[in-house]
Amino acid sequence: MGDASMSKGLLLLYVLGAYIVMTLAVVIGFAGQFFYWIFIDLCGFRNRNANRKLTSANNKKDNEYYSLIIGSGYSGLGMAIKLKELGTDNFIVIERHGHVGGTWYANTYPGCACDVPSNLYSFSFEPNPNWSYFFGRQSEIGQYLEHCTDKYDIRRHIQFDTTVTKLEWIEDRHVWRVTVKSNDEEKEIYARFVMAGYGPLSNASYPIDIPGIDKFEGRMCHTAEWDKTIDFKNKRVAVVGTGASAIQTVPEIQKVGVTQLLVFQRTPPWIIPRADRIVSNWEKRLFARFPIIQKLIRGFVYWMRESTVLSFSYRLPVRLINAELVKFNLRRQVKDKELRKALTPKFELGCKRVLISNDWYASIQQPNVKVVTDGMQEIKSNSIVTRDGVEYPVDIIIWSTGFQVQTFPLDVIGINRQTLQDQWSETMQAYRGVTVPNFPNLFLLLGPNTGLGHNSVIIMIEAQIHYIADALLYMEEHNVRTLDIKQNVHDEFNHKLQTKLKNTVWQSGGCRSWYQDAKGNNTTIWPDFTWVYVLLMKKFDFKNYMFQS
Repeated sequence: MGDASMSKGLLLLYVLGAYIVMTLAVVIGFAGQFFYWIFIDLCGFRNRNANRKLTSANNKKDNEYYSLIIGSGYSGLGMAIKLKELGTDNFIVIERHGHVGGTWYANTYPGCACDVPSNLYSFSFEPNPNWSYFFGRQSEIGQYLEHCTDKYDIRRHIQFDTTVTKLEWIEDRHVWRVTVKSNDEEKEIYARFVMAGYGPLSNASYPIDIPGIDKFEGRMCHTAEWDKTIDFKNKRVAVVGTGASAIQTVPEIQKVGVTQLLVFQRTPPWIIPRADRIVSNWEKRLFARFPIIQKLIRGFVYWMRESTVLSFSYRLPVRLINAELVKFNLRRQVKDKELRKALTPKFELGCKRVLISNDWYASIQQPNVKVVTDGMQEIKSNSIVTRDGVEYPVDIIIWSTGFQVQTFPLDVIGINRQTLQDQWSETMQAYRGVTVPNFPNLFLLLGPNTGLGHNSVIIMIEAQIHYIADALLYMEEHNVRTLDIKQNVHDEFNHKLQTKLKNTVWQSGGCRSWYQDAKGNNTTIWPDFTWVYVLLMKKFDFKNYMFQS
């Protein structure tokens, strides 16, 4: 009785401590925003450049565009909208699918949803008062991006069902020659600038170390390439992986009457509850009539999430409080000691992507579900064999094994025939995640080390779009045709970034994750507050670039 009371008292202290930290982060964050508004916005510093336009960008040439954008997800659409705002129509968007949306069009697996609240996972300039859930579902996020496409008149600029296969810098013309493929036919397009918004979570990754995959005679698909024709009822199903898509897919598959559902787990993830709910109609009307309320909610959610950097990056003692709360959630939901042991990660909270779910633990404890922790040794025609010799008959295999984050999806040839693949053979690096030496006029969106483990990447995307726009305006006003980041500036930036990363949970938290390449270099995560990155990208730092007229 005394121990139980003590546990509850300790839990209350942990909860109170966590809320105090988050409340302080919200208060300090809003105060900082207010003072920034007073001294920057109100004094007119931001609006001083509001009327700058890309006047020469509309000088069209045959088969040559001012800008070519790869992808029509958040990055590509956001960049296209900014170009329209800057006064140019002389651009094209290349999209490999038949619809806009990027990963939010491609990923259609059951239960697919965002793990960032909807009010924060949307453009700051285009709030949506009609979100149905606090956390947006795949279909509704797709509809939002379709809405943005039509509202800002971007659709006429998009070439659908077309894939960019090669980028080649033509030095004497100062343009990119872009090879695109559509209907098995290739053609070449020229563009002065290329903005690569291809998305790091776009190409499915299959395991290459399991013999016999090609011998399996049942149905098989990847969560990122979902096959809607598969019938799961009365089938023996294996889901390989316990990452973000698996914890959304497994509960949905479990419900549809499968005979047995095997969940093959290599390493267990840390799971936190999803504070989700349906947004009522009166709230939607309130947001539509008073947008400031939705903006305040967005700010509140943003600063709450920023507070986790204190734990993940700066390793303050609050990380111990957060870890205990997450462990309590596991103990509360999983009573079986052996299963709980199998589901307890051996790495720190945050080292791998923290996942959110209200039904994962409940689903994997159902009678028709079994968590398999032994590694896969072989796949046979109708079964999976684990390393301890156990053979599991299966009819369907679902691969939930992530994406090819550490590879660039197309050939890129820069100055002096330098290839991006060769330049990145040691590790993927870019200056501020946007520009790479030897590849003039090429801008990356969500490039190396601009992914997040705590907040909304839309914040990062908008910061990059602002920076790129400022660079284009600078070049216009100074009558220069090309820019290229200086090698020493690029190297110094990445040295400092990797030094900072070493002390964060993403590098020293005791795990290997998809954030890292094969050599252990973290090429994915931004190791600091997002507001630090936003301020860093506020103004184009022209002194760090080389230019040609």
